[in-house]
Amino acid sequence: MHLRDKERFDELVRLKGLSQRTLAQQAHVTQAFISLVAHGRRGLRPETAWRIASALGVFTDELFTAHDQEPPSRRPASSFNRVRFSNRSQQH
Repeated sequence: MHLRDKERFDELVRLKGLSQRTLAQQAHVTQAFISLVAHGRRGLRPETAWRIASALGVFTDELFTAHDQEPPSRRPASSFNRVRFSNRSQQH
């Protein structure tokens, strides 16, 4: 899973009056992990996403998206090329 919207995440942390360290303690992860997730550099398991969302008082799907639900623009360009070229070779 990945963070849907960094601004919304930051807003929730601010509204709850939490620091990343306090959020991390409540979610049973490290502050470094929260920082990586917040900057989109780290994915997380559904259980961890649930703990973070619960600490912020929201549903998991408000903050996070599953890997298979990521918008196509977030996939590497090479994955598009492989699909496109593999489809062409099957048509001939």
